[in-house]
Amino acid sequence: MSGKLALVAGEGRLPLAILQGLRRRGETDPAVFLLSDDSAPWTDLGCAFKSVKNPLAFGVILTSMRLAGVRRLILAGRVPKKLMYDRKNMDETSRSTLAEASERNDHSLLGAVVRTIERFGIRVVPYEDVVPEMVVSEGQVSSGRPSENEMADAQYGWSVLEKILPLSFGQSLVVADKSVIAVEAMEGTDGMIERAGALAGRGVLVKGMRRDQDRRYDLPVVGLRTLHKMADAGLTALFLQAGSVLLLDESFVSEADKLGIAVWGVSACQFS
Repeated sequence: MSGKLALVAGEGRLPLAILQGLRRRGETDPAVFLLSDDSAPWTDLGCAFKSVKNPLAFGVILTSMRLAGVRRLILAGRVPKKLMYDRKNMDETSRSTLAEASERNDHSLLGAVVRTIERFGIRVVPYEDVVPEMVVSEGQVSSGRPSENEMADAQYGWSVLEKILPLSFGQSLVVADKSVIAVEAMEGTDGMIERAGALAGRGVLVKGMRRDQDRRYDLPVVGLRTLHKMADAGLTALFLQAGSVLLLDESFVSEADKLGIAVWGVSACQFS
């Protein structure tokens, strides 16, 4: 399906990174529907956008997209989960979408949202289709190479991570000497890294995604902030599931080299 491309931009830097990636590839700016209250970065980049005052008016939003010729859509950025409790602002389409979600975790909610979008004849586009250069490749990513001990810690970490990923409460953990130091939960990756630094002051970070996670809209992300948090916490190697994690910043690799952090893309079968 061809047609006009739109970007629904939530909070955080991922939507901006996608816009910049599209521009580097010589693509026309997408139609941006901004969910975040912070519009300054979009104005600074000279990007036209439409502020969405009520993100729970699904029917109105999707109908306006269709009328504007939108047939392809990128979903990026954080959307506060508390919105699902704001029933007074929901239209009928939002209510039926929420009712369709079998559970209230991110995986189930986002799946229901995407099914609603596609019922309006708009295809949700995978990140690797529009910004493939942001997806971690297999093998050596930064100049540094993990030591044998770091690789052993990563293999042990993945054996634990693959068991907790289906539970959908975190996507990463920190390991040192084949001991789990910290597991990501609601505090997010950066908060977990800070906790690991306070507990051990060393180790490696392993990050991946659950097997049934939808690759069109829900890939894990790492950026410069992650690297700086790792350096502050004494973590020396970052293992990312190849093909399933996005590098948020264009200068990510050079910054990892500067900080002395080895970054490695590993396939799930290699981790196992």
